[in-house]
Amino acid sequence: MKSILVQVDTSRACRNRLVISMDLAQAFDAHLTALHITPSYAVPVYAEAPVGPDIIEAVRQAGRNNSSKAKKLLENLKAGRGVETSWRAVEGDIVSSLCSHAHCADVAILGQHNPADPSDANPGVVEHVLIEAGRPCLVVPYIEDSYDLMSTALVAWNGTRESARAVKDALPILRKARRVELLWINPRREPKENEGENVRTYLSRHGINVELTRLHNEEIPAGDMLLSHAADVSAELIVCGAYGRNRLREKILGGVTRHLLEHMTVPVLMSH
Repeated sequence: MKSILVQVDTSRACRNRLVISMDLAQAFDAHLTALHITPSYAVPVYAEAPVGPDIIEAVRQAGRNNSSKAKKLLENLKAGRGVETSWRAVEGDIVSSLCSHAHCADVAILGQHNPADPSDANPGVVEHVLIEAGRPCLVVPYIEDSYDLMSTALVAWNGTRESARAVKDALPILRKARRVELLWINPRREPKENEGENVRTYLSRHGINVELTRLHNEEIPAGDMLLSHAADVSAELIVCGAYGRNRLREKILGGVTRHLLEHMTVPVLMSH
């Protein structure tokens, strides 16, 4: 993990997201790229006269001001950390810009959408980037708290392509974690012979010792069980597959994926 991308903005949660990004960059001696995106402000020709050039310029200036504030926050937080950073400020579609930059990163760090924060006006961005970027995404809760990604990691496993992809993408962090638990909730099929042991063996070959846990409770949604168990074992990172697809920009996510994005209490590393 040598190239990390983090989305920055003027939301209240951005500071915490940057701290986690820098902690990760320090742990892996990685380069951190901070990306600020000002949404394109396109005015139809028929509306240019009623809106007026002064209003259009004021909106664009507000975007530049927000970019400057975010850059200043980055500069303040990186002081004395020894983290190599670069700054990119672009104007355009948020999802397309994030995906384009994520293509050249090992992981993209995004923020959970906070509907109570007026400066966080981009619902649906994380969902689209998860499906379209082709890179793992570390989604950080908007709750302001400190997290140690290298303490206890909880890996959600169900034998699917997505969960296998997530395990592979999380290997660098899992190698450094002090404790790793593999959790299988309400399997919809009988696990293949020795499947859990095969995963344990795979991870052990990467120097990772894993505890295996299976939970069965058909009356509680899997997303709630996952978050509850994460709290029980004091996990500070959840690793799981992101289930869903995009059809004409309509996000169609699996129930557990959507539940985690809405109710996460610790950072979640997701892969699609």
